[in-house]
Amino acid sequence: MYNDRRSGNRRGNPRGQRSDPLLSVEWCRVIDHPSANEAIVVVTEPSLHVIRLSAKPNKGVQMVGSRLYMGSDISQKDVVQDILGFARIRDLSNAANQEMPIVIQQIIEDSPSVFIEQFFNRAGNLSRKMHAFELLPGVGNKKALDMVSKRGRAGWENFAQLDDDCGINSAELLARRFVAEIEDRNLQPRLIELLLRQEE
Repeated sequence: MYNDRRSGNRRGNPRGQRSDPLLSVEWCRVIDHPSANEAIVVVTEPSLHVIRLSAKPNKGVQMVGSRLYMGSDISQKDVVQDILGFARIRDLSNAANQEMPIVIQQIIEDSPSVFIEQFFNRAGNLSRKMHAFELLPGVGNKKALDMVSKRGRAGWENFAQLDDDCGINSAELLARRFVAEIEDRNLQPRLIELLLRQEE
């Protein structure tokens, strides 16, 4: 299905208005791989697409959370054979649904330059009455204003500083928001699109 994705071909749109969102993806993390004969279900970094991959022969079961290279450099592609396509969220196993927020949290924690700089240090008002921090589960208007005050002009340098200042687990809350958006495509506004998929 995606074997020609590196060629720059436009997929699904004869006018070429949208490019393949997986075209530039290089890395992903495993959220489910029940057996060596089944597809590997992964979350791409950093755009958080949930997709299915086939493994090269005799690679065995891939551990949840394992980081796999799926880019165009054949010399680095030691596990992934092919991209099978996007996974249907409603068809994910219970194991994949349980692991997805944990794996996404790992992605967030490993990329502070993306998530602290692009979201926590820059987030502003979405409307006259709502701040972007209120998209995080359990963060209301009062807490959002407190976070803005604690952020100040300099912002946070790392997750430990942010969490200590605000009394939250910021990576976990952001992961939970992303999972909610993955599971419900009608949930608006979508931080995934605003932060991670602007180029798609």
